[in-house]
Amino acid sequence: MEKLIITVAPTGSVPRKKDTPHVPVTPDEIAETAYLCEQAGAAVIHVHCRDENERPTSRIEIFKETVDKIRKRTKLIVMTSTSGIAGATDPDRAAPLKTAPEMGSLTTGTLNFAGRTPSVVYVNSVETVQFLAKTMRDLNIKPEIEAFDVGFIQQGKKLIEGGLVKEPAHFQLVMGVDGGIPATLENLLHMRNQLPPTATYVVAGMARMQLPMTTLAILTGGHVRVGLEDNLFLKKGVLARNEELVARARHLADDLQREVATPQEARRIMGLSSGSAGHV
Repeated sequence: MEKLIITVAPTGSVPRKKDTPHVPVTPDEIAETAYLCEQAGAAVIHVHCRDENERPTSRIEIFKETVDKIRKRTKLIVMTSTSGIAGATDPDRAAPLKTAPEMGSLTTGTLNFAGRTPSVVYVNSVETVQFLAKTMRDLNIKPEIEAFDVGFIQQGKKLIEGGLVKEPAHFQLVMGVDGGIPATLENLLHMRNQLPPTATYVVAGMARMQLPMTTLAILTGGHVRVGLEDNLFLKKGVLARNEELVARARHLADDLQREVATPQEARRIMGLSSGSAGHV
């Protein structure tokens, strides 16, 4: 097996300080978390940003400040989000890509987030997906194709066939969202078996399924994503810090005798260049 790439998703668009004091929301807090997570074993950081009221935002000045501070303090691969804001226009969703990250998230289908009150419809039309994919391709940014169910993988393959995503492609298998595919071993293996032969993939387990899906990903040759975007707890009743979730993934890998990749090794595994993406 290749060395294990650990991605940390420290913020997301949902958790607030009232939910956990450990969620980083300011550029300085996110940069500090990035540093601590790199020390704990992370190679990639998935970046969402918040405004002054902790609301998710795509404002370029906030993303630029955040990404610049992460780069000053770490060698992590920066992946900016193109989601998290309901009703945002395609150009707004693409705005974080102006910070020239090495990677960007790309969800290839629409999803009902049924577990929220009120429920949320995460809309990704074919036109929106193609717009974001083309923007990333033109800026030499590698997409992480987010698959909340099996059909999302097929849509990702269409992007590859159409020349909008270069091979080797990189997929994120999102397991356990209420409205997406349940987090089971059978479903993980089924999704993995649908991937293109040259693809790499990372597994993200939601909430209490983060630990078992992390373990299964390590054992089956995938990579892992952890962080407060997906799971607030280290164990029942104990709030986690992002760096603790990264450290636990690293300890699991050590116990299962799979080496953990540095950021530079992760770049090689995923076929990234050694530097950042092209600038806008």
